[in-house]
Amino acid sequence: MASGVEITNIDETIDFRKNERFHLYPDERLKVISILSGSVGVLSGFYEGIKIQSLRYLTENSHRLPRNVGGWYFYHKKKNYVMITHGLKTGFRHGIKYSGLVTGFFGLEYLGDYLRGIDFLNTTISSTIFFTGYGVYKRLSRVQVMNFGGRGLIFGTLLGLGQDLMRYNRGGDVWYLQKPL
Repeated sequence: MASGVEITNIDETIDFRKNERFHLYPDERLKVISILSGSVGVLSGFYEGIKIQSLRYLTENSHRLPRNVGGWYFYHKKKNYVMITHGLKTGFRHGIKYSGLVTGFFGLEYLGDYLRGIDFLNTTISSTIFFTGYGVYKRLSRVQVMNFGGRGLIFGTLLGLGQDLMRYNRGGDVWYLQKPL
């Protein structure tokens, strides 16, 4: 080479994301999670809205059902239109709700990661706070709020340990899985 430096056999690449959750930087992770959870919310809300509006339309119009073929055509045409518009409204409402809640959960988890470092305890704390907060927001009884908090504790612990296991398998630093010197 002209510069006198010869580099041979560069097979190893540096993975800068090996210590990140889901192998994504926090801003990327929050964007992806927001879009995915919003999409799931839109789809589930659309399905639920169509199902509910179909039954509601039948209930509201059961006293005046059509008596001929043309009448049934227009009945189903209007019913399909009403179902789709209500399904879209419900879908977007659920999409925004799901996206906000899931992004808020993972945002709180990132705040813990930023303050303490990345480990499963941040996920456990975030999920316990979110599940308990949901129970309080829905004005459930004290026993039900405690049950929600317990479920959040279990869910957060399992999710956090799963994330830490994924990080450890790709060569990331997990403090409680490191071999002692």
